[in-house]
Amino acid sequence: MGAGSDAAKQAGSRYRRAWARIVRPVRKLESEVHHLHEVEQEGESGEAPFIAILGIVLFLIPIFLLMLGLALAAYYLAR
Repeated sequence: MGAGSDAAKQAGSRYRRAWARIVRPVRKLESEVHHLHEVEQEGESGEAPFIAILGIVLFLIPIFLLMLGLALAAYYLAR
């Protein structure tokens, strides 16, 4: 019974470490989002306009790239 218990503890420890490695980037991102939310709520920070511009740029870049890709595909299909 002792070997099975030790194996279960070892498996649990490995699972916990693997899960911690997987969750670590998510927690960092969550922390950054929380910080940006606090800065946005305060509104007095000099970072607020930068964050707004960054948000707009990050939102528009994928749309622009999608439209550019569609335009290039249409160009090559029309040839």
